[in-house]
Amino acid sequence: MRPDRQHLLIKPSVFDRLLDDHPREQHEHQQHFVFDLRKLKQAVARDMEALLNSRNIDLDHALERFPESQDSMIDFGITDLSSLSLLDPGDRAYLRDKIRITVERHEPRLGRIRVSLDPPSGNERMLRFRVDAILKVLPTKPPVSFDATLQLSSNACQIRET
Repeated sequence: MRPDRQHLLIKPSVFDRLLDDHPREQHEHQQHFVFDLRKLKQAVARDMEALLNSRNIDLDHALERFPESQDSMIDFGITDLSSLSLLDPGDRAYLRDKIRITVERHEPRLGRIRVSLDPPSGNERMLRFRVDAILKVLPTKPPVSFDATLQLSSNACQIRET
């Protein structure tokens, strides 16, 4: 019998297990130790938003001799994007690739990640994009999509699971 995707129980990440949703209670609820698919998607959206709201210094050339550093915390987040133009096709391709690579490196719960950008709207400095992937949970590996906006002037990113 095939398990119902919505009722699939998943062990939360270490970070989620350390969060205390009810600090005044002395004992944790049993629900704290398992997630359903909906809660997992919400946690991934929250963590991906934190990732894309974090800034790093572009050290690609300086760290070429240290390839393992690309997957470390030294490369967590994305570089400042405020100088890029959404109207420039080269900048748009750079943004799309940078977002995809960053999510691939630092969000291990997602696989087969694709990032698609919405067309720019006039001189707007806001990038709307979508992340499509699969959740790496056994046995189902369900598809998941996130809609996001990135304000280039402030580098603020908002993500929601769709």
